[in-house]
Amino acid sequence: MAVNLLSARKAETAPPQEQPYWLKDGGNLFLYVTTNGRKVWRFRYRIGGTPQIFTIGKYPEFTLEKARAERDRARDLVAKGIHPLIDKKSKVASQIELNENTFELIAGQWMAFNSEWSVYYAKQVKDYLTKDVFPKIGKLPVSAIKASHLRPLIQAVSDRGAKSVAVLIRQWVGQIFAYAAVQGVCDYDPSSLLKGLVKRPQVRHNPPLKWVEIPDFLKKLDESAGYRTTVIALRLMALTFVRTAELRKSQWAEFDLDNATWLVPAERMKMRRPHIVPLSKQAVAALRELHALTGGGKVLFPSYRKPGQVMSATTLNQSLKRMGYGGRFSSHGFRSTATTLLGLLGYPENRVDLQLAHSKKDPSRAPYDHAKYVSSRTILMQDWADILDALERGDTVAQITSAFGPMSKRRAAILKVIERE
Repeated sequence: MAVNLLSARKAETAPPQEQPYWLKDGGNLFLYVTTNGRKVWRFRYRIGGTPQIFTIGKYPEFTLEKARAERDRARDLVAKGIHPLIDKKSKVASQIELNENTFELIAGQWMAFNSEWSVYYAKQVKDYLTKDVFPKIGKLPVSAIKASHLRPLIQAVSDRGAKSVAVLIRQWVGQIFAYAAVQGVCDYDPSSLLKGLVKRPQVRHNPPLKWVEIPDFLKKLDESAGYRTTVIALRLMALTFVRTAELRKSQWAEFDLDNATWLVPAERMKMRRPHIVPLSKQAVAALRELHALTGGGKVLFPSYRKPGQVMSATTLNQSLKRMGYGGRFSSHGFRSTATTLLGLLGYPENRVDLQLAHSKKDPSRAPYDHAKYVSSRTILMQDWADILDALERGDTVAQITSAFGPMSKRRAAILKVIERE
């Protein structure tokens, strides 16, 4: 037990002298007083027989009580053979490293780590973080961020009416902290305390066209959709029921019209896997017409207003709005329309799902899914195109069910192919 010889009063009033001097406290703790009155706490110790001096800190920043506590900590390190100065430098270096690991820096590394994201999703994440998160906490060390820093920025996004974005931001921030923890630059995720802060609004899925609405829609298409390329794009969306971006950004090099196939590359697919789309006779005819209009370029649907770019993301939905479907049907709704009608007619669900390029539960099979069951999917896509033709010319539900339903010759044909597959 160290014998304490100094008092707080004596440390405070120790005057400067002509020569620097030491005031001994006890336990090898000293207050070093310089000629200009500067006072510094120092601890003397030995390791391996060699005398050493460890500077604890300046007085009065380090009070007598605080200096004694630091001396005791230093003595414990010496007892373990650790130099207090080396320990201090190590902690300072660690703190500097933590300070340099700002949230924005770690977020950038996290985004780069997720290289499998689609271009659209990666841009969405970066844009929202840049707009709503980085200005508030981007420069803070990731290890210093607390729930109190995150709560107001998430609430601000929610208050402007973007509740879905607020929920996404909380999720992304949580993933960034999880990434930071793996990298060893933070210990916990403060966003986990805010899971109930914003409730996700009810999702309004893309509704399908009703069976009775399809004939009128197809008749309106040529009359009201606008430019011929836009009409063809909407018709191809109906015939192929791919995602809007997959068609909008498509290139002529992806199509083999002679063999009636379209191979969508992995980088444009949501699940990051290539996807084969068998083309019906109607789809090939539409594509040949389109080729006469845009085949001289690289992409199927170049932008009219911005040379070098593709048709904008809003073009198709604006056309649907002009047709009278604004707010109740979108270009993405062709997927649910095909799913609903093919389901009502009893087409094999697994073939429909595969043509929709939905994710599979077994990831080990994913690399082969794009080429799986192509023969039966080819029949499926031709049947679907013929069903649309039948609806457009006014066939009744009973007539279509008779031609394409479970007891039809068309159904027998696809089932025979499925048996061979």
